[in-house]
Amino acid sequence: MELHIGLDDTDSPRSGCTTYLGYLIALKLKLRGVRFLDLPYLVRLNPNVPVKTRGNGAVSLHVDVEARDVDKVVEECESTVMSLSEKHGKTSPGLLVATRDALAELRPFYERALHEFIPRTFAERVLDKLVSEGKILSAAHKGRGIVGAAAAIGAFKMASFTYELLVYRTKSSVNKRELLPTLLELDKKYRPLLFSTYDYAERRLLAAPGGETPVVLGLRGLDPNLLLEAASLLEKKHGLREWIIYKTNQATQAHLRFKSIADIHPYDSVLVKGRVASRPRVLQGGHVKLTVCDSTGCIDTMFFWETGRLRKAAKLLREGDLIEVGGGVIPQRGLAVNAEVLRVIEVQPLEVICNPLCPRCGARMKSAGRGKGFKCSKCGYRSSSDRKNTAVKPRLLEPGVYLPSPRSYRHLTRPPDVLGIEALEAPLNAPWVSEPQERLDAR
Repeated sequence: MELHIGLDDTDSPRSGCTTYLGYLIALKLKLRGVRFLDLPYLVRLNPNVPVKTRGNGAVSLHVDVEARDVDKVVEECESTVMSLSEKHGKTSPGLLVATRDALAELRPFYERALHEFIPRTFAERVLDKLVSEGKILSAAHKGRGIVGAAAAIGAFKMASFTYELLVYRTKSSVNKRELLPTLLELDKKYRPLLFSTYDYAERRLLAAPGGETPVVLGLRGLDPNLLLEAASLLEKKHGLREWIIYKTNQATQAHLRFKSIADIHPYDSVLVKGRVASRPRVLQGGHVKLTVCDSTGCIDTMFFWETGRLRKAAKLLREGDLIEVGGGVIPQRGLAVNAEVLRVIEVQPLEVICNPLCPRCGARMKSAGRGKGFKCSKCGYRSSSDRKNTAVKPRLLEPGVYLPSPRSYRHLTRPPDVLGIEALEAPLNAPWVSEPQERLDAR
């Protein structure tokens, strides 16, 4: 029997990680001999909603279970979430165990959760209906996390994906400084098939999270075989023996979709296509603000200082330029798009009015006074008949895609290194989750 397990919001703002519970449940199911239909999923949802976990990521597992073992699997999932979820006022776990029949209704739920804000009350109505129809076998933990849990199940089967190797702490875990040479070695050897590991411009490690979390590092890649090689190297050099490879929608830009400006709502993740209405304004703090208009209306767009290269490109836009801008819609004195990506489609010619050239020496002439024509300060030539002319200057900004500096990447941002490269499909018979010896001994 097909079972699809989704969980979310088991961490807290300070510590914990839902992916670690996903790892533990996956390991228990694997040791039980359950057949997996795909790798475990790490599903990132709309990063712009006001109520979310750190990283706004949920986890789902997709398995085929013998009918006699269904109740045991459900009970094991429930007990793991109950005992290991963070105990914090802002932690509100969600756990769902659904059958294959629920997928058709949870798929559109996932699509909405990528782009919009889904109220918990709406999620409860959808799930209560599925429970009454017998399509959901367990909804024992129905906190705010049910939205992410349902969406993570609906992501099956993922069409556009990458991978992330997540390595977890042991009693003898190493620190970032000790890991850096190994991670740089992997990055230089396999980039861009491994990506977003290190920011060389700012000398900043991107693969190691901050805060108190069981995650030591997360390596993102397009080839699961290289991630397996990295896991082996990290275990050999640093003794990091607990790890899992997730299939994920990270770095796919899946959260951005086109909308007319008139159809935009607060907290949407959108792509807007339109023309720049006026020259960009530089605000206090170096942020750049401009207005984009389409046939249905206009909306302000913010390029914050932290976006680096993206902000610099936005400063070079001019009135009439045709662009696509993607980002989150934030309600703040009206609606505004916080830009995450910019595509310049067409730039308008930059016309400047200038004085005529001297017909004798070719120098640019100056005004001889009101109504007196022009004079050349180089050779002395004067003319009352010459007129100012219009010249077209080259634009510094060219058509193309502009992304923020790595420090501002969202989990779903597709880095320029991997544009146009698709991930390889992972063989399910590969060892995508570690089996530490002490867990094998307890088997």
